[in-house]
Amino acid sequence: MRSPAILDSTLREGEQFIKTFFTLEQRLNIARLLDQIGVTFIEVPSPIASPETREAVQAICDLHLKSHVVAHVRCAEADVQAALETDVYGLNLFFGTSTELRSFSHGRGIEQIAHEAVPLIRRIREAGRYVRFSAEDAFRSDLVDLLTVFDAVVDAGVERIGLPDTVGIATPRQVDRLVSLIASRYPQVGIEFHGHNDTGCAIANTIAAYEAGADCLDVTVMGIGERNGIASLSGIISQLYIHHPDQLATYDVTRLVELDQYVADSLNITIPYNMPITAPNAFTHRAGVHTKAVLRNPNAYEILNPTDFGIVRHVDVGSRFTGRYAVGHRAVSLGFQLTAEEVSHLTQAIKEHAEAGSLSDDEVNTFIRDWYAEKGSLVWER
Repeated sequence: MRSPAILDSTLREGEQFIKTFFTLEQRLNIARLLDQIGVTFIEVPSPIASPETREAVQAICDLHLKSHVVAHVRCAEADVQAALETDVYGLNLFFGTSTELRSFSHGRGIEQIAHEAVPLIRRIREAGRYVRFSAEDAFRSDLVDLLTVFDAVVDAGVERIGLPDTVGIATPRQVDRLVSLIASRYPQVGIEFHGHNDTGCAIANTIAAYEAGADCLDVTVMGIGERNGIASLSGIISQLYIHHPDQLATYDVTRLVELDQYVADSLNITIPYNMPITAPNAFTHRAGVHTKAVLRNPNAYEILNPTDFGIVRHVDVGSRFTGRYAVGHRAVSLGFQLTAEEVSHLTQAIKEHAEAGSLSDDEVNTFIRDWYAEKGSLVWER
């Protein structure tokens, strides 16, 4: 299994998220953070989009990052020329190959797509730049049509083939079948997968693609992008961490929270509550049976070790679901030694008080101190 290159498209796909508007300074800061984490590619929009976009693309190139800056461009002469006039490492060409996109987007037939793509690929290679060709909407494309185009672009010298699930229609099994077929037919080129999340399978599909032979995985910060977005960087990192940990040796995963928080602040949104690793409560435990086991051995209810990501786990004691073990543990941490009976009484008191609303950590600590001072005659109020 080849080591996967992670391509982060926050500055391209992420710009298509409805709330997104990055300033130049924000774009540069995001690029720096991505580089510090260690992604292989940073994808940027086509420089032909606007003068401001071209300026931003060149400014990112001028950072001289370790990550390779690649421009996502249409298979059009003007787009390719505009990208080649910047210092991008390479060009990510794309052309819609499904019946839907050929009928309602660009209007070209399969033979015409190949005819237009081949000379552009050769030109990019002659310019000494990296080039990928992506068959947009690959999973709604006819297989013979896909292979016809791929045969032509591989012969022209493309370095990677892109298989985007543009509308999020695929299942992991479908991804496995198509990627496996393409990997066996074109062993001399890489395979990139770009999975949208319209049906909730983006992360699962991306990992399925990797395990089937894809060597470049597209992500964005928090999964932002067109419609429901694509696979999230933290989601893919969490999967590799569990199933392919050796592939993360070159990544600084302790910067993930900082990156997600920076992008969330830039967009004036919160990190989604269910985001792997970086969600505010990703390592918070609440139910009594959970907290007891986690305090004894975190592996009981944690498959990810929060300390590996620079995060501290949290045991929520101030809810009506709290348990005696967690309450007793908190009391000991505050310097109080209680009998089993006292812990039971204290736990019941906290649970009853939490019926009116959960208590914060500070409120729990105050509650325990006051309870201990009164030895069960609780007079403290929130």
